[in-house]
Amino acid sequence: MNWDHALALEPVDHNMFRGHVDEDWTSLQGVHGGVVAALALTAAERVLHELGVDPSTTLRAATVGYVAGNTVGDLTIDVEVVRRGRSLVSTHVRTTQDAKTTTVARFHHSQPWEGIELSDIAPPPPRPAGTVRLQREGARAHINNVETHLHPDTQVLAGGDSAEWIAWSRPLDGDNFASAWLLMFGDYFPPAVFAKVTAPVRAVTIEYSMQVHSAAGRWHLGEGEHLTARMHANHAHDGFAVEDGWIHLPDGTLLATTRQTRLAG
Repeated sequence: MNWDHALALEPVDHNMFRGHVDEDWTSLQGVHGGVVAALALTAAERVLHELGVDPSTTLRAATVGYVAGNTVGDLTIDVEVVRRGRSLVSTHVRTTQDAKTTTVARFHHSQPWEGIELSDIAPPPPRPAGTVRLQREGARAHINNVETHLHPDTQVLAGGDSAEWIAWSRPLDGDNFASAWLLMFGDYFPPAVFAKVTAPVRAVTIEYSMQVHSAAGRWHLGEGEHLTARMHANHAHDGFAVEDGWIHLPDGTLLATTRQTRLAG
C-alpha cells in the first residue's frame, strides 16, 4: 500500500476531481470510509492551494456523512468553497459513484489562533507488554494499511467488559503524516462494539467527525514511536451507537478527538 498513490486525484473540471479506491481499502462492508474522507479532504486542500490560501491554514474540524456505501472503483469529488474569511475557510465536498451521492463532507481550515489552554482529557495509557498486531492475514483489506498493535485486553468478538479499542499505531510507509492520513486513521478501527459482543452486529458509520487540536498540519514520529488511540462506544439505544475517540502523540499530547454515529443492532 502506497499512501500517496491512494490519494492520487485527476482534475476533471472546475473544483472537480476523480479519484480511485482499490481493493487494498476494502472493509467489512464495501470500501473503508476513512480513505474516502481522506480523498475528499485532499480535493478540498487542492482547491484551497489553487486559491492561494495561506499555507499556515490547516484542517481543524471535519464532519463526514456516509449516505450510501462506496465500492471499489472510481470516485468523482466536487468541492464547493462555502466561505473564505481572513482566517477561516469552510468547504463542502460531495463524493459520487455512478452519479449517486455516497459521501458528503464539511471541512473547516484555519490559521493558528491564540486562546485559552486547558485539557480535562485523561492521559493516554502506557503501552503494556504483550500488545497484539492487528491485521488480516492473506487478504487485501484496509486494516492492513496501518501498523497497529492492540492492547492485550482488546479482543474482537470476545464479549469484553467494555466496548473499547486501545491501540498504538503508525503509518506503514514513513515517519511523517498529514491531515488526510490522520482523518483516515480516525475512522480506521473496526466498530468499538465488536470488543463487547460475541458475534458480528450491524455497526455501519452514518456520521464521522474529527476535531484536530494542533495547527501543525503535518507531524513526525521518531523511530519506534506510535500514536495512542482509544475508541470507546459509550452509548447504544434504539438501533444507534455513539463512539468517541482520542488520538495522542507519543509525548501524550492530545492530537485529535473523534465521534461517530453508527447503526447498531
